[in-house]
Amino acid sequence: MRILQISDIHSSRMAERIPKTVEEKGCDIVFVAGDITNFGTVEEAEKILGIIAGSGRPVFFVAGNCDPPALLNHRPMNERIVNLHLMKYSFAGYWLAGLGGSLVTSHGMTLIELREEEITSMLSNIVGVEKPSILLSHNPPYGTDADRSMKGEHIGSYAVREFVEREAPILVSCGHIHEARSISKLGDTLVVNAGPAKSGYCAVIEIGPDGVRAMLERLV
Repeated sequence: MRILQISDIHSSRMAERIPKTVEEKGCDIVFVAGDITNFGTVEEAEKILGIIAGSGRPVFFVAGNCDPPALLNHRPMNERIVNLHLMKYSFAGYWLAGLGGSLVTSHGMTLIELREEEITSMLSNIVGVEKPSILLSHNPPYGTDADRSMKGEHIGSYAVREFVEREAPILVSCGHIHEARSISKLGDTLVVNAGPAKSGYCAVIEIGPDGVRAMLERLV
């Protein structure tokens, strides 16, 4: 399975490049790790997701902290677009799970901000018999390259980290921290922050018999 991972589009016209990138990179599905809009509406988010789904591939997404709260549980009309927030979804032999929103930010002025205890409670809803193979989360786990601020501080979520350590998915696809574009490991879990799509960044992830590998790329 070959995945195009993007996040932090922030209403940018860079979204229009995504279908071509999907084709040129030979990707089977698209992960959108939040901040689809820049304080926009559900209708705007659905329009952007529709552009991405123009690739003809399934699109899995979660909302980010700059998206409208109603997007957390919104179900798009396009059947190729799937909201993974607090869901588990079986695809190509893998269980996909998702978490939208972010931790409370330093300025506390974005739209979907959560406390650690809220994130812990939310993630408990996707624990069950089938362990998630992949977590699509706007907020990165604490203590990885994916959550380093410009000052070098770790500002990710402890609750997400605890979930990853306990459930051991093979992949965490995340975003949120624009400057933390990276590929790193948390235990045996690969953690990918593709960087902001609004700046032309993306990642390509391959999952196969030999494991998971990722490459940081640019939208074409």
